[in-house]
Amino acid sequence: MKKFNIYILVLLFLTVSNSSYGNNIVYANLDIISKTSIVGKKIIDYFDDKNKKLLDEIKINEKKIREKEKSLVSQKNILEPEEFSKKVDSFKEEIKKFNQANKSKARQINLEKDKVSKSFLDEINKILKEFAEKNNIDIIISSNQMLIGKSDLDVTSKLLIMVNEKIKNFEIKKWQIN
Repeated sequence: MKKFNIYILVLLFLTVSNSSYGNNIVYANLDIISKTSIVGKKIIDYFDDKNKKLLDEIKINEKKIREKEKSLVSQKNILEPEEFSKKVDSFKEEIKKFNQANKSKARQINLEKDKVSKSFLDEINKILKEFAEKNNIDIIISSNQMLIGKSDLDVTSKLLIMVNEKIKNFEIKKWQIN
């Protein structure tokens, strides 16, 4: 009976080890795919432009606030202390609202960017599945998660070509948050 158990364990071990050698494993750099694909570049450009417009708007409004501050400081000796204090409080409230509005706009852009990026990665995942099935691949590992691998196992460039061919009509506008 003991020999029978040992025989089954050895047979089981050999079966498991043999099946693991048959796995077809490759790796890809998803950061490169998402940042250098045609649609990925469009997404990056779109949000860079949106952030730049927000920064330009903030600079213009900051300039107006600084001018208001200079005007308020110049009125310090002219106005009654109580009236000046009310204007200072009003000015502080205006600055607080300005900062809150800017934070809200930046948060809105980041939420939109996250949704667009997630949707784009979902499309890339569909392509990864198709690529794996078509090429009889068992596992695709992210190159960010591994230490070293044979360069002939890197399928990043093949996947990048597929992403550029398959994802052409990705709409950023439909993900906007109002």
